[in-house]
Amino acid sequence: MMVRESELADVIRKPIEKSEAQKVLAHIGEWIGSTSEEWKTRSKVQQRKLDDGNPFSLAEVYKALVLRKEAGTLSGADRNQLSKSEQCLSEELAAALNKPLVKTCVLMENAALN
Repeated sequence: MMVRESELADVIRKPIEKSEAQKVLAHIGEWIGSTSEEWKTRSKVQQRKLDDGNPFSLAEVYKALVLRKEAGTLSGADRNQLSKSEQCLSEELAAALNKPLVKTCVLMENAALN
């Protein structure tokens, strides 16, 4: 991806620190938001959060879709968005926590389901 140097501050953010990563994991566990039952509406809202790239927004997408997966109500779009949220979030958390990716995914899933 190419970005003009003058636009870097608006486009690129620094990776989160360990303390922020712990807050994101806590947010996964504590977030109790709801999502639309209509897959198309839900998909648009989730996609906006994914495009934003904010770790807390990614955490909300991840939790909402993990819960849908557990309930057996994931659509095709949901599966793609779950995969994307898990990949983006786990990579950033793993780097911040200095943990292997697999271990980070387990931490995320435990936070979402407990």
